[in-house]
Amino acid sequence: MSSDRPWLEQGLAALPAPLAARVRLFRLAVASGAALRNRLDRSMAATGVTTQQAALLQFIEACGEAPSLGAVAQGLAMTHQNVRQIAAALERKGFLQVEVDAQDRRMRRLRLTDQHRRFWSQRNPDDFARVQDWTAGLSDAEVAQACTLLARLFASVRAADDAP
Repeated sequence: MSSDRPWLEQGLAALPAPLAARVRLFRLAVASGAALRNRLDRSMAATGVTTQQAALLQFIEACGEAPSLGAVAQGLAMTHQNVRQIAAALERKGFLQVEVDAQDRRMRRLRLTDQHRRFWSQRNPDDFARVQDWTAGLSDAEVAQACTLLARLFASVRAADDAP
């Protein structure tokens, strides 16, 4: 591996090659996630919306309705408390409303606002172009393969979370 990333190989020489490769994959995934999050946080800093907040908003939008706070927490692999804190910040900013469920008053539902829709309709073209730039080192086929593999990795991690 590259000598400009000594942390990537730290302690792997003594491991069997298949295990070393899996640890290397884990390190690269963590480092890539952190780097992408930092880039997105910097690009969105002026808006007051963080990467975590944006992810939560995009997840809710993908649900197509007002999902429960618990469903969002489960879907994003976050704690209920963390989602509640992020939702409260987004509600203060006018991006969503936290509503009591009509059938179960203990449940909270997250509903997107018109401000959310206007915000993303203005941002998405530039954000999508930025993502294109950040992933330009990969061919279309490699992007498709990476998506498939990362989805399988995510499913494997989620299954491990559900194991006794």
